[in-house]
Amino acid sequence: LRSLGTTQAVGSVRLISRASNAVCLPPDLEEDLELSHIKHRHHPGIRRHGKVSLPPKLLEAATSVLERRDTRQLQEGATILRAQLWSRHLPVEAGEIRQKAAHFERQLLGDKLESMSQEERDLMEDSVKEAVLTKLRRETYRWKAFNYDEFGSYTYLVARLAADYATLHRIFNEIKLIDQTFVPKTLMDFGSGVGTVYWAAQDTWPQKLAEYFAVDTSVHMNDLARLLVQGGNPADGNALKHRGYFQRQFLPASDKLKFDLVVSAFSLMELPNMQQRLQTVANLWAKTSRTLVLVENGTLAGHDAVSQARDFILTMENQHHTEEGKHVPCAHVLAPCPHDLECPKNLEDKKLPCTFAVEFHDPIFDPRKNMGHALYSYTVIQKLSSVLDARSWPRIIEPVLCRSKHVICRLCCKDGSLKEIVLTKKQNGRHAYRVARCSDWGDQLPLELLPGGDSHMEDS
Repeated sequence: LRSLGTTQAVGSVRLISRASNAVCLPPDLEEDLELSHIKHRHHPGIRRHGKVSLPPKLLEAATSVLERRDTRQLQEGATILRAQLWSRHLPVEAGEIRQKAAHFERQLLGDKLESMSQEERDLMEDSVKEAVLTKLRRETYRWKAFNYDEFGSYTYLVARLAADYATLHRIFNEIKLIDQTFVPKTLMDFGSGVGTVYWAAQDTWPQKLAEYFAVDTSVHMNDLARLLVQGGNPADGNALKHRGYFQRQFLPASDKLKFDLVVSAFSLMELPNMQQRLQTVANLWAKTSRTLVLVENGTLAGHDAVSQARDFILTMENQHHTEEGKHVPCAHVLAPCPHDLECPKNLEDKKLPCTFAVEFHDPIFDPRKNMGHALYSYTVIQKLSSVLDARSWPRIIEPVLCRSKHVICRLCCKDGSLKEIVLTKKQNGRHAYRVARCSDWGDQLPLELLPGGDSHMEDS
C-alpha cells in the first residue's frame, strides 16, 4: 500500500480543459493578505494540516491489547490484509456475468451457430456450457466477503488503525472547517470495525458526543473496539459507563431514531451487490438528520462505490422536492466536490478515481519506521446545507506543480468541469500567485475563475 506513490495514483493521459488565467481573490481575503492579517500558507482554503498521529489514549490501548499477541504472525497477516484490501474490486453484477457468458459463447461458436440444426446445437450444448463456465471462472473477479474472526480483527488493527484514523480525522476536520455550526451530538458508525470513527470524532469535537451507535456484523470486531475504549483492560468497566456507547450487529429497521452524523467508512465494498449497497445507503441517509460521510480506499473500485452512492442520494432526494412550483434541492455535497453535478472524472475516456492523500504516523510495533501514506475517496453530503458559498471554491484534485516563476493547479470547479490554471506573479498578482503556490492536493483554492475561452490540451 505504501509503495503506491502519488504519481501512480494521478498520472494519466487525458483531455483536460485549460482555463483562462484570469482569476480574482475575494476582496476581503486580498485585503487581509495585503495587511498581513493572515499568511498565504494559512489561507481559508487550506484543508490539510500536516501528518496525523494517533491519540495517546488510543495508542496506549492498542499497544496494551497487542502485547498479549504473536507479533510476528500479526505483522505477516497485516501485510497480506493491506494488499487484499487495496486490490479489492466491487462484486461483479449478475447482468454483467450474463453479458460475458453470451460474449464468450459467440467467441467459441462464431458464425457456426446460425448454420447449425437444433440437433447439432443440443449435442454441443453441454461442451459449450462447460467451456463458457471455465472461461468465466478464469476471467471474472471472484468477490468474497471478509469475515473477521478474532485473529482477523487484531490483524486489521495492525494493518489499518493508523490509516483509517488519519483518513477520518482529516475528513472530520474538514467538515469542522467548512461548517463551524455543525457540532454532532449523536453519531452512527456503519461497519464500525475497531472504532476509529469514534476516536476521530471524539478528537475533532471533544466532549460533544452524547451518543455513539456502532454497527458491525463481526462480534470479534465489536469486542476489540470495546476493549480499546476500555484502555486495553477488559476488567475496567468504568470506561464504558458513558451511557451513550452502543454496539449492534445489524442496522435498526426503524428510521425514527436519527443521528446528527452518520458514517460508513470502508464498508460499502463489503456488500455483495449494487442493489444492497444502494439500499444500505438509502437506509443510512434516512437515519441522517444532518450529515452523511462515505469513505473508501482511493482505488477505482472505492471511487466507484462512493460515486454511485453520492449520485444515488442526490438523484433520490433532489428530483422530487419542489416549493411553490420551484425545484428546491434538499441534499448538497459539502466536500470534496464544489458542485452537486456528476463527477467529471467519470466522464473522461480513461476513467480515473477521484482520490486524496493523507500522511500519518504509524508507530505500532516499530516506532522508527512510523511514516505512512494513505489514499482515499470520499463524499460528505448534508441536508439543507447553509455553507454553499464556502464550498464553491475550486478543489485541487492533483498535486500542485510549482515551477520556476509559475504554478500549475488542476481543479474541479463549481460548474462540474475539470480545469487547469497556470498562475504567475506578473499576470495574476502577488497574492493570487502565492496563495496557489502555498496550496496542495486536496485544498480548495479561494479564487474565482473569471470568464474566458477555455482550450483543450492533452495532459500526460
